[in-house]
Amino acid sequence: MNLFIDTSNNKLILILEKNNQIIDFLILNNQIRISDICITELTKFLDKNNVKVQEIENLYATKGPGSYTGVRVAISVIKTLKVINNKFNIFLISSLAFQAGDKQAISILDAKGSKLYFGVYENKKNIIKDQLIPLEYLQDFKKQFKNFEIIEDYKEVDFIQVYKKIKDKFELIKNIEDIKPMYIKHFI
Repeated sequence: MNLFIDTSNNKLILILEKNNQIIDFLILNNQIRISDICITELTKFLDKNNVKVQEIENLYATKGPGSYTGVRVAISVIKTLKVINNKFNIFLISSLAFQAGDKQAISILDAKGSKLYFGVYENKKNIIKDQLIPLEYLQDFKKQFKNFEIIEDYKEVDFIQVYKKIKDKFELIKNIEDIKPMYIKHFI
């Protein structure tokens, strides 16, 4: 059984999956107080599906970039579960890679202050490293990658389909010390 958690960009996204079949999902938009609801919603979600935490084998999550608190919430849940039960396998991916999915895309997230988190992806591969750029640089990248779709701020992303298509691109994290969220400070 696999559990995907994303709280990085003002959404709470939970996906329960087994043998490449989606069992259930929950997507709550515009969650300003995600830290207040994540554990409660996760508990209700697992209870609704009659799944005990011990039945989960693999934990999938985004590691950011995104809102500082949002990134911390999912990572904290994942780390806590791993400490409680070391048998869990942990798989992480950047929010930009998750948002791009398997598309030929310029993936951007608003970093506030006229800045963007930015990455360019093609066929599930990062061809321009995730980075923080000034908003005005985006036009140059749009010209350079004119055949690439612009995907921004988790808008119009089919989270279930993206998860299924790129699940193999999440990175296995073997040691809890290697679970490192991507915050804005990592881009500066």
